[in-house]
Amino acid sequence: MPTIIALDVSLSMSRPIPNQTTGTGGPGSSGSENVLTYHQLAIQGVNYILDYLSKHARLEFVSLIIYSSLYEVLVDFTRDYDTIRQALHKIEHYDKTSLENVLVAVNNAFKTHWGSQNYCQIIFITDCGVGMGPSSLKNTIINIQTYKAACVAAAATAAAAAADGSSKVATIGSAGSGAVVPQPSENQWVGFSYPSKLSFMCLGSLATDSAFRCGTKLYQQLLDVSGQKGQLFIPRMKMKHESSESAGDEASPNVGDDGEDGLRQLTRASSLEAFETMCDTNYRQFEATLRCGGYFRLEDPITVWPAPLPYTARDLLGAETTKLMSRRLEVCGFLRMADIGSPMSVSRHLVLPRSITTSSGGGSSEQAEGGKGATANGGLKNGHGHSSAEERLEADIKAFYAKSDAGEHHAHDDHHGLDGADVNKESVCVLLHGALKVENMAALVLLGDNWYGFIYSYADGKKKWNLMLNVLPPGNDVVPWLGDLRYLGTLEDAFPGENPSFPIKADKRSYSQTIVVWIRQASLQSDIQKVLRHAKKLPEKTQHFYKELNRIRRAALSLGFVELLEGLANIFEREISTLPLSASPDCSMQLTHAAMELRKTNNRDLKSIIHALPTQYNQLG
Repeated sequence: MPTIIALDVSLSMSRPIPNQTTGTGGPGSSGSENVLTYHQLAIQGVNYILDYLSKHARLEFVSLIIYSSLYEVLVDFTRDYDTIRQALHKIEHYDKTSLENVLVAVNNAFKTHWGSQNYCQIIFITDCGVGMGPSSLKNTIINIQTYKAACVAAAATAAAAAADGSSKVATIGSAGSGAVVPQPSENQWVGFSYPSKLSFMCLGSLATDSAFRCGTKLYQQLLDVSGQKGQLFIPRMKMKHESSESAGDEASPNVGDDGEDGLRQLTRASSLEAFETMCDTNYRQFEATLRCGGYFRLEDPITVWPAPLPYTARDLLGAETTKLMSRRLEVCGFLRMADIGSPMSVSRHLVLPRSITTSSGGGSSEQAEGGKGATANGGLKNGHGHSSAEERLEADIKAFYAKSDAGEHHAHDDHHGLDGADVNKESVCVLLHGALKVENMAALVLLGDNWYGFIYSYADGKKKWNLMLNVLPPGNDVVPWLGDLRYLGTLEDAFPGENPSFPIKADKRSYSQTIVVWIRQASLQSDIQKVLRHAKKLPEKTQHFYKELNRIRRAALSLGFVELLEGLANIFEREISTLPLSASPDCSMQLTHAAMELRKTNNRDLKSIIHALPTQYNQLG
């Protein structure tokens, strides 16, 4: 889940904070070295975000962008947070604020690196300047409203035309598609084209700064008009005498009375408190429990990273249903990786073991797996907090073997042997990862009501192995070749004489083997060169030439690549002029015929076939 930090470096950020208390005196004391500016608060906020990510989300990729009327990417996406900290010392201030330019830049920068399917956290740190002129925030909001109104009007027109049975509806997807769905200009921002959350860290005082109050209203209006998921984080203003008075002061944290404007002020503590609230809201860890079977020791607290997002599904009637992943993941069984294949997934997450440290009555700290700590008498507690006979038996066996391995000179420390044994260091994640890696299998996990996923061992490019969770779409029959996941069983459950092989392989595949793939430019070039090789060997290769020509023509029409047909016709005409004198006359005749057929509009049908021209050389007539 990458993060983009956009820092406002306009001239307004270099202002000193009004009514601040310096270290040499009261408000308004002289001494420029003690004056705190908005830019310094923003730098401290960026450092706080990096410190928080270093502690709670070390795998986050972070990018730093500064902006005023223009923008600059200071640090590209990286996990080396020290690089970002060093870049903060080289920032200079520029002119006015232009929010729309940097919003477009953030949208393009993320799509270039991560595509349009990943989730992004976007954090703007600003004093809520609105800019001026055509690039002002108010003008940006007006442009978004105009664009939304044009889209609604176009959709209403298309719906009315469809209801009247107009013939124009048939051409909406072709030449008239631009009029039906208006496209924003290159420098216009109408929302991010990928799932994201936009957080504005607003540095200012709602009580003492009227421009800041106006700016926060426009920033909130920007989120509302664009439909972008996001939030404004505003520091909580405290009274100067609030720390010395009783806690009964219930002044509003945002807007104060006019008579109290001079008493409210923005401080370093209040701004860092806002950054702490933002980090706790956006980067909260997803802590769960992984349970494998009914044995009480096969349960482990885990952290799923990045935190899974709520899944929103829409039915045929347009009703939306949101599902949340359960905090208790149950392993239902195990399947071979070859049987699973590559099913469609919603997201992928790392499964990391989570340590729980508790303190006993004597003050020593012990690590508990799944919330089960060691009791004072050496027994273990189950999930309900009571010591069972099974748990006591296992504890006695472990203590016995621990004494045997330690030797006779440790026999008098049998009561302390259990506390220092490996019983508190066991991890289901390590056991599951090792088993899945060796056996090349995956675990089917129940993520919630009618929601499944797969846990398997995964290695990245650095040969570092991890435990990966592949989240499937909600439902029982989401993997067609596996069938209903609720009815999967073991080989012992098969009926006598039933074929235990799985999955069932079809005798005849339902798709063609001669698939044209033009993902790379070299693939298309090689197909065209193959046709030209056959063309130079006419009339012997007449059938092969037209077979390859029709194959390329069908693929181009299927992809809507009509320009390729005209390009092939031009290539054939150029080849005619370069034919050697020893070439057969049928070669130029067939190339001329193929070029003419490619340009005909009646050959744009997928079912039509271009046939060879009968001549005296190929004896087709």
